[in-house]
Order: sequence, then structure tokens, then C-alpha cells
Amino acid sequence: MPSSYTTRLRLEKQADGENANTWGDRLNQQVIDMVDEAVGGVLGIAITTSVTTLSTNNGATDQARNAVVRVSGNPGVTSCTIEIPNNEKVYTFTNQTTGVTTLTVKRAGGGTGVNIPLNGSKIVYCDGANMHDAVNATGVSALALEGGTVPGFTVSGTVSATSFVGTKIVATTSLTSGNVSVTGDVNVSGGIAIGSGNNKGKQLRITKSAVADIVSVATSGTSAHDMKPDFGTAQNFVHVLKANSTLANPVSSTCIAGQTGSFFIIQNAAGSNTLSFKSNYKFVGGTAPTLTTTACATDRIDYIVQSSSSIHMQASLDIKTPT
Repeated sequence: MPSSYTTRLRLEKQADGENANTWGDRLNQQVIDMVDEAVGGVLGIAITTSVTTLSTNNGATDQARNAVVRVSGNPGVTSCTIEIPNNEKVYTFTNQTTGVTTLTVKRAGGGTGVNIPLNGSKIVYCDGANMHDAVNATGVSALALEGGTVPGFTVSGTVSATSFVGTKIVATTSLTSGNVSVTGDVNVSGGIAIGSGNNKGKQLRITKSAVADIVSVATSGTSAHDMKPDFGTAQNFVHVLKANSTLANPVSSTCIAGQTGSFFIIQNAAGSNTLSFKSNYKFVGGTAPTLTTTACATDRIDYIVQSSSSIHMQASLDIKTPT
């Protein structure tokens, strides 16, 4: 009876009485060496096409038997597939390609695959029908990251970080249902909502200090000297009066109840410029202040938004060094 081979790793199974004088060499070369390849083998493969099938050989070295597969190359497309045998096996795949953002590992016979992210690695396994991600966020009690990007995930405990890229953690998605403790800076590309939706409760405590930038207020479009603030871009604004001007009603879509800030109004070197206010700005007694007209004088008007059509204003006039 001739030799047969195992289905998963293609190891030789010698028949009784076969290879009388060479069975030891065959055991070493076609079983032990192949087990060594399956357990500790690292394969580097440079792909050149959109579909690459890993080679298989019974009782001899092949690509698909290796434990780790490092995929490199520049096939000129962003989506590629690596096909493995239709057998049960665990792999670690690394995507070191140039520009292949979707590198799918699947069995040659079809079934679902697993995407290996560009510049990332995954432990995957085949159950003979489909590929599966061996590690996912569900049930993970601890997560360590060295470089790369973490997709969105839900946290039931505490997320702590000492550094992601220097001393910064960059949040591009969300961390929910727990505490986030960071040693360093937190840079968020969007907004931070505390509470549910826009219902922001008393849930933010700052133990040191906070800074809100002061930006130049945009012109209204009616006149080069008139102003139309957009509370979605900043909360503190500065403007130098160069002529008699008007503070137009703010952009309504970004005028959210509860926002506060200040307007710093500065006279130019000539002075004598006035500022009038549109109807959404409300003052004590219904009377807008007369701003200081002295050259280079500074007035500050603090505001808090009651609604998109009602912004309460309080002026501090002619702010300067005491004499």
C-alpha cells in the first residue's frame, strides 16, 4: 500500500512495511520538517496580480503550510485576494503591500473571507468552509496597540493610554460606556458629546484649565465691514472696526442653546466707528450699548445663547490698563 497524506498539513503517512531502508529519512523530511514549517514557518510572498493562490505539496515544502504569511508587492490595484487550501488551519497574515487596502484571505473553494488591513496583521483560521477572524473586540479584556488604527469598539471598563504616536491618542471614532484615561493629549477630529445626543448634562469636570481660541469673525456678505458670526467655528471672536458696522444675526444652524463666549471689538487707529446689532441680540432693558469710539479702544461683549433667535449680551466698555 503506498503512502497517504494528512488532509490539514499534508504530512506523509507511510504504509506498514513500506520504505524499509528509507523510512527514517522520509519521517524526518516529510513529517518532522513539515511540522516544523507548519508551526514556525514564516513565508514572505510578493504579489503581482489581484488573486494569488498559495501552493500546496504533499510531503514537501509549500507556501500554504507556513504559520505566518507576510504579503508584500505592488500589484497596481487596491483589492486583492489570497487563496488558501480548503482545509482547517490557523494562520497569521500581515499586509505589507503597497496600496492594497483590501487584502482578503479566503479558501480556494469560496466561502467568506477576512480582510487584512494595510500595514496590519491578523490571526485567522479556516474551518474548511469559511475564514474567520480569530481575535475580535468581543470578549477582549485587555487591548494593547503599537501603531496602526483601532476601529470603533465599545468599552465596558476603563481605556488607558500612555502614548499613541509620542504622547498623543488620536480619536477618529468613539469610546463608549466607560472611562477614558489618557496620559498626554487627546486629539479629536469631530465633536465630543457628553450625555445623550445634544442633551449635555453636568458630566464634564476640568481640574486645571481649558482654552477656547479667539478668531476673526466672518463678514456678513452684505458689507465688507459687517460681521456674521458662526458659532460652529468658534465661541470667541475679535473684530477691528474700520467703518460703521453691523453685527448680523449668527448662522442659525450652529447657534445652539447654552453656548457662551465673547466678542472683542477694537477701534482702528482712526476710531469713531459705531456698531449696531440685529434683532437676535438681546440687551438689558432692550438697549444696546454705545461702544467706545476712542482710537484703538477695546470693548468686550459677552454672550450666552438662549435659543437660535435669542442671544443674551452683556458689554464691558473701554477695557484698558488702570491709571
